[in-house]
Amino acid sequence: MRWIDKVFSFFKQSPLGPYRNLSWDSLSTSEKGDKGEKLALNYCKKALGYRIVTKNWRHHRGEIDLICLDQACLVFIEVRLRKAVSLVSGVQSISRKKKSLLRRTALAYLNRLGKRPKTYRFDIISIAYGQTKDYKISHYRNVALF
Repeated sequence: MRWIDKVFSFFKQSPLGPYRNLSWDSLSTSEKGDKGEKLALNYCKKALGYRIVTKNWRHHRGEIDLICLDQACLVFIEVRLRKAVSLVSGVQSISRKKKSLLRRTALAYLNRLGKRPKTYRFDIISIAYGQTKDYKISHYRNVALF
């Protein structure tokens, strides 16, 4: 019966996968990014009630972390992961160049759609993490990228 447990253990896994029980300090930079994006994805689904359209959508050099639907509004979400003790918050860490790249990438996504939504917006989910497993999620709606 042990082999059955191994087969079905996949379905029992946490949405954070192998990162669930690890502290932030023990993860590499890419693993921290993966964990942050999974936390943001779960936050969008459960706390905000968004319907996920796609994640990590790329166009040329740009990438949009999450694209969701909030009722009839299309939401482009940038996820920012920072240490809790950082001098600059996740929202303030977005440079003018990054904002421009996000705008161009979002417009490329809209141009590929057959029928454009009437409204769309940019949100930022900022995750501040501590030294252990703790974190704090902040959601900023309708951020201007100008």
